Amino acid sequence: MLDRRDVHMIFQPVFDLLSGEIVAFEALARGPAGTQFASPFAMFTAAREAGRIAELDWVCRAAAFQAFFDADLPTSMSLFVNIEPEAIATQCPPDLQAVVARAESLLRVFVEVNDSALASDPAGVMVAVDRARGMGWGIAMDDVGSSRAPVAMLPIVNADLVKLDLRRLGETDATDAAAIISSVLRHVETSGATLLAEGIETEADAAWARALGATYGQGHFLGLPGPLRDHYSAPRAPVRLLVASRHDEPFDSTFELLSGLSFQRMTFETFYRLVGVMAFSPRSAGSWPAYFIGLSRDGVLPPELVQEVERVPQSTLMWMTFGTELSAEPVPGMRGVRLAQDDPLADERFFLMLSDHAPVAVFARQCPDGLYDVVVTQNRDVVHGAAHGLIRRIPSPGADNRALAVQLVVDDAASDSDGRDDVDDLAVEKRGWRRKAK
Repeated sequence: MLDRRDVHMIFQPVFDLLSGEIVAFEALARGPAGTQFASPFAMFTAAREAGRIAELDWVCRAAAFQAFFDADLPTSMSLFVNIEPEAIATQCPPDLQAVVARAESLLRVFVEVNDSALASDPAGVMVAVDRARGMGWGIAMDDVGSSRAPVAMLPIVNADLVKLDLRRLGETDATDAAAIISSVLRHVETSGATLLAEGIETEADAAWARALGATYGQGHFLGLPGPLRDHYSAPRAPVRLLVASRHDEPFDSTFELLSGLSFQRMTFETFYRLVGVMAFSPRSAGSWPAYFIGLSRDGVLPPELVQEVERVPQSTLMWMTFGTELSAEPVPGMRGVRLAQDDPLADERFFLMLSDHAPVAVFARQCPDGLYDVVVTQNRDVVHGAAHGLIRRIPSPGADNRALAVQLVVDDAASDSDGRDDVDDLAVEKRGWRRKAK
């Protein structure tokens, strides 16, 4: 099937809930009819078992791009595509490069990421986000609604759209559902992201989506998946893109982010007590937290931290721990990232907790006298900026657990204006198109 590129795509429309116009389509992959690979679940399961999941992912996306070109859709129509985490670091197969390159130049694409991708390969997701942004594409956070776990990561991904799944919400505990809704609405209001309600199956669902403030809707009540028609009218307003966040600057040391914040000098015991207050305080009523912990050169986790991980393994998207002596899984449920001895992070201790209500961080660096300079901050930009940089150091699952090197993030706006020779004309044209389409 893969050798023949024998997959096809169907498309589910996305509607503007106010005007009723179709503004986008989500591409859904299907295998050859009448075979064991007809369903996407069976097809992707078999590809993963065969070690060809990345290739299948590229094949499906290329098929979606080609179908959009063949239908000659209006340039303001958007295309939503999913991406498998395993495909992020894999090169496009040579026979698909032409259609992919054309899509990167001409199509309005939104790449969908979800909590499972974030949990398994957060650094890879950020690479995909960077690439999409660089091409003028958008980001959609998919499948929000089944748990509180991904909500704390919304500011980190900085998605243009949040897809709130009404079906998943309906299957979720009422308390969790209320927390998810309030957290998502708060994020949409503060970030400027757009809300898309998916899983609209009835008129009541559509009314509920509008009541939540959703701009767009998707579901069987509005439109069934199927092949593209011969003609669609251009939407009067395309799906909106955010201005890319700039709180994701790379850093060698977390202390590079702390300019202007006040330090307190204290002993290690006092520092550890302070971290304990932040780490083991009652959880937010909104999202489940994500944790990032720096142990410096310690090789043993504090017993209290081990107990915390063992007690709540289901109530967080990720526990990430950084240190020079760490294994890939220091305790069940926690991932260890091993730092080189000369890594600036190896000279620091830190604790970050991401949540939608109260993100917090504690940073510490030992002084020559044996005491520690410590900063405690609940400044969202600082906490989110630190989380961005730490996420980019996390290796892919199954790889060596050594921390990835610090990667520079290209500033598109600066590249457009400073005359750098390494920015090609097509890339500049795409970024200019993105600015016009916001």
